[in-house]
Amino acid sequence: MKIYITENAENNLWQIYRYHVDYSHNFADEFQHKITTFIFENLAKYPEMGTLFNEEKSLYRLVYEGRYNIYYVAQDDALYIVYILDGRLQLNADIAESDTPLCDARNS
Repeated sequence: MKIYITENAENNLWQIYRYHVDYSHNFADEFQHKITTFIFENLAKYPEMGTLFNEEKSLYRLVYEGRYNIYYVAQDDALYIVYILDGRLQLNADIAESDTPLCDARNS
């Protein structure tokens, strides 16, 4: 299955990196490598790892390392990573609401 990381999800990863780098460059680099490897190797093979989070939007969520939420949409033979968020952020609750728009996964 082909994986596409949207511009929005890339921005999320950058924000996570900036947060981690305040503590340790090595940790920040290692975390980015681990999460992207996980997405491209594991999620690509097993897209059903996530659970349906918002049925109306066909949005799935997978919790990575108990704290980071990876939100994605499956379309045809591709997965579009829409958000990668710290689970403590309010946006996680907002995404569950049906009137909260998602970025256009196909154009990001």
